[in-house]
Amino acid sequence: MSHDPAPQLKGPEDAFERLAEWKQEYERLMLRRDPLVIAALRGPLAGHGGTRHAERASSLTAQTLRRVKAREDIPVLPHDYVDEVDWDEYADYLEIMGTSLRRQLAELPAPASGRPFTADDLRASRLIDLAERLRDTERTDFALWQLTLELRHAAQDRTAVLQEEWTETADAAAMRNARAQLLTEVADQITAFRTEGPAAVGRLDPGILARARAELAPPAGPGYSGRRYTEES
Repeated sequence: MSHDPAPQLKGPEDAFERLAEWKQEYERLMLRRDPLVIAALRGPLAGHGGTRHAERASSLTAQTLRRVKAREDIPVLPHDYVDEVDWDEYADYLEIMGTSLRRQLAELPAPASGRPFTADDLRASRLIDLAERLRDTERTDFALWQLTLELRHAAQDRTAVLQEEWTETADAAAMRNARAQLLTEVADQITAFRTEGPAAVGRLDPGILARARAELAPPAGPGYSGRRYTEES
């Protein structure tokens, strides 16, 4: 059996970053394991032989599967609200927040050399990115759940801080904190829609939501279904 050679790493910094990337990938997988096992064993595989099927599919031991299934701190979603929630509207809401903040920042007086990039600039950019990421996410509860896990994990990322002989500046800490706060905020809102359904819209800012509906919602007409035009339009 042949083996691919190990990659060439360009110095200590590159090696650190690649190992940190592997650590994050592993952590993301482990974050998914127990909730997925619980969803399977308390749901579709709850009947006779379910643990055996899960053991064969996952290569986890029966002991591990039983231990995970017994966890009391991971709830099971009581109802699938995915088709009832207007996810496009929520994406529009995020985009309007980002573009509005970006316009406000552009109107601030700035020296000829340009205005420094701030935590508000980061928030505006990330809001627009998150809106697009949500639009690209498959409309299934599983995919939306995965998205929240990724956002929460990214919010806790302190990879750069772990490097030796590196001191985090006040500006860098502010940027990291602003990013973490935003990612957690969006993850919490998506989880609210998953657990409460359309009623979770009450958690959003009503003024921004009204602007999103007015500025980004397409007009009703032929070929219009929900909030987006169909492929036939």
